[in-house]
Amino acid sequence: MFVVLSTIGIGKYEEIEYCWLHGGGGYQIYRTALFPLAADAFFRPDKLLLMVTPEAHVHEHYREIERLLGNRLQPVPIPLGRTEDELWEIFDIVSGAVPDGARVVLDVTHALRSLPFVIFGVINYLRQTRDIHLERIIYGAYDAREAGPDGGWRAPVFDLTMLVDLHEWLQAVEAFIVRSEGEKLADLLMEAHRRQWISERREGEELPRQLQKMAGCIKVFSRSVRLLRPLEALSAAAKAQILGREVEREAARWAKPFGHILARLTDELTPLSAADTQMLDEGGLRCQLFLIKYFLEKDLIVQAVLMEREWLVNWLAWRAGFGDQWLNLKVRKKLESAMGVAVQKLKREKPTEESLPSWYSHLTEVDEITELWDHLTALRNDVAHCAMNDSPASPESISNRAKEMVQKLEQMLSTVS
Repeated sequence: MFVVLSTIGIGKYEEIEYCWLHGGGGYQIYRTALFPLAADAFFRPDKLLLMVTPEAHVHEHYREIERLLGNRLQPVPIPLGRTEDELWEIFDIVSGAVPDGARVVLDVTHALRSLPFVIFGVINYLRQTRDIHLERIIYGAYDAREAGPDGGWRAPVFDLTMLVDLHEWLQAVEAFIVRSEGEKLADLLMEAHRRQWISERREGEELPRQLQKMAGCIKVFSRSVRLLRPLEALSAAAKAQILGREVEREAARWAKPFGHILARLTDELTPLSAADTQMLDEGGLRCQLFLIKYFLEKDLIVQAVLMEREWLVNWLAWRAGFGDQWLNLKVRKKLESAMGVAVQKLKREKPTEESLPSWYSHLTEVDEITELWDHLTALRNDVAHCAMNDSPASPESISNRAKEMVQKLEQMLSTVS
């Protein structure tokens, strides 16, 4: 169903020509003192949902709208909104009046006091919970009236729909900055790019070139982070940082909300930027450590724990001279096995016939790495096996230990360097 959600009060409204400039470049004009009638004429909804206070419900303004619209008018009686309880009552009333899945045009022209904010908040809530699509927010700007071609007064109708877009950008930016969820942010960048390419343009007019590429980098980075693909995440971070400098001008023109967070995004990704993720050296290990810290900052504790264990294997490969084979599965198994044997010998809980390889025994950090491997294995097992044991660690303990481990891993790297 397509509805206009509007309001009417009991004030004195002056008759004027309202002018709506629609998407096709043309405009419509409707002369009235009561803007809900203009909104109905411009959009021709299935229903006009008219919010009215008890006083407005019996006023001549309401009776005039009812006379002209007949059964297409649906009154929505609301209180004045003077208290928090009344504001929540408005929330419940409007939520019940707007049909599930409806397309909505929100008219805030005659809404008084805080009502526009309340209704906008309600509709945004319904967008997330009841599949409501807010198509436009409009305001008949009587105070911005000007003389028309025929000498009569004409008031523009402002299209405030960008507030919806801004709200979506806000949610997308928050999801990425707080939780590293970049899908929505990437989609908005893609849409900003696409919109310019499909719109009618003058010959030679500039078009965006980099927004789509930045969207792709953000999407790859986000998915790699959340699916624990660290090398892909580090590579995407490097590409996004390079693109950040190129996309700045385009964002300022075609994706303004993104332009405002671009510097923060590139600053955040700078420590994660690894040009060659296949090379294992001190710089690569440091980038991986920054990624673990990034996981912890975003409260991605499971990713941090699993990556900490793999980082120690990487460090050992580098330290023991296996840096050119560090991604070889057999080599990694050999490194893990050596640390496992060392832990058994350290604990002496069960005898082992296996001997430590000389390359491991000769490490100056042999005690530190053995103890770290023991702690990380226990932490990793508790996480990876979903606490399915008779004495699982608490969530708080898991988080605290993960943070302690990254500090110890930093010490391992700084000791060598």
